[in-house]
Amino acid sequence: MSRKKNISINSILLDSENARHGEKQSQLEIYKWMTSGPVAQKVIKLASDISSKGLSPFDGMGVIPSKEGDKNPWIVVEGNRRVAALKFLNNPKLCPDLRLRKQYEQLRKKASVEIPLRVEFAVFNDFSEAAHWIRLRHGGEIGGVGTASWGTKEYDSFLARLGRRSTNRPALNLLSYALSKGLINLPQYGQIHATTLSRLLSTPAVRQELGCHVSKGDVFRISDEEYFDRAVATVLIAMASGQVSVTNLKNKTQREDFARKIKDAGGWGNYIEQLPQPILANVESAGSLETEEESSDTDGDDNDKVKGGTRAKPRSGTRDKLFSIKSHGLDIPADQTKIQDILHELATLKHSGAKGTPISVSFLLRALLELSSNNYLENNPTAIRRLEPNTPLREKVKCSARHMHANGKLSQDSLDIVSRHCAEDGGMLTISTLQKYLHSTAHFPNGETLNSMWSELKDYIIECW
Repeated sequence: MSRKKNISINSILLDSENARHGEKQSQLEIYKWMTSGPVAQKVIKLASDISSKGLSPFDGMGVIPSKEGDKNPWIVVEGNRRVAALKFLNNPKLCPDLRLRKQYEQLRKKASVEIPLRVEFAVFNDFSEAAHWIRLRHGGEIGGVGTASWGTKEYDSFLARLGRRSTNRPALNLLSYALSKGLINLPQYGQIHATTLSRLLSTPAVRQELGCHVSKGDVFRISDEEYFDRAVATVLIAMASGQVSVTNLKNKTQREDFARKIKDAGGWGNYIEQLPQPILANVESAGSLETEEESSDTDGDDNDKVKGGTRAKPRSGTRDKLFSIKSHGLDIPADQTKIQDILHELATLKHSGAKGTPISVSFLLRALLELSSNNYLENNPTAIRRLEPNTPLREKVKCSARHMHANGKLSQDSLDIVSRHCAEDGGMLTISTLQKYLHSTAHFPNGETLNSMWSELKDYIIECW
């Protein structure tokens, strides 16, 4: 059974049998290992982080009694590099490399936090008592009890939570889209390496064959949906089956040859290039069901029904309404009756199919956007610069979105998307486009465009309330 104890770094010896470096004969020999080769930069980067942020509150360290008695009563058995970094920060003269010693001196001098000398350790009676916990920390998942390392997908999800995106964001967006559309299944999703798919998407010729465009972490379809889905499914299934790997796609020529050959073998044909349409990905909704009571759509075909009196929820990108009455996510005050009515109508009206009313849906969506923006501006009068009564909607939205982002309420990705809609000619936020929808037979809103618009502006609209 371990216990906690605050111990001076000066009273602790580095582990001479640590698994990372093998057996060493002296502390000086361990110091030399810590300050030479690839590990030297790792230790000094660790020291730099400690001098800037302090020790991680998530990662504890452990010691056992040493044989040297009162002089150095403890040996570190978990956290060997962290203790070395602390020793060099507290006493740079311990660093045997003179060049690195100067760097440790600078880190100590310019530290943003106090360099800890006494640190809390878990104290074990001997190594065998500590071994179980060391194994859980460094031995992998061990069936679920050990520490599970993140892969590319998990790390990207973590960055997304911070409002940032990794270089693999386009690949992961495409994978999520394919999963939500049923182009691949969950086991296949798990078999595809996002880094390998990122290599493919980084190649212009491959993107052209797939019928897509990539910009600022987002994937846009430039072909018709049937072609795009067929191409994406074929490529991803090939990757999941192991027919192609990173070894086969290392250089540009290999990636171009792969795309050309798989297209020829699949007989995709050609497509007429269209204006970029953002792809929709909603993994959580794929395969989920909503009851007919929850859905206001009661006039669908009988073959839409499933066992138990429920209706299969349309897959993301093919749904014929923006949302159901219980899935829009807005928390609207009871006294806001107009907004409540707009939401009810949007949950009721179809924008696609024989009974679709896309013009009505587009007008209602714009009304929801404007009234929501006005609500945010009214509730934040001191934080947002005063706007004239006739300020265009796009300016109201930009102002509100930037204020949300500055206050941590809107991610950078969401801000970029909202800003793009405000800036693009012909976007949903322009009065001229709505006039074209109303008067011109050449400009007609379609369900896919409206679904995309809602998916991209949803977070902003929710935050307005």
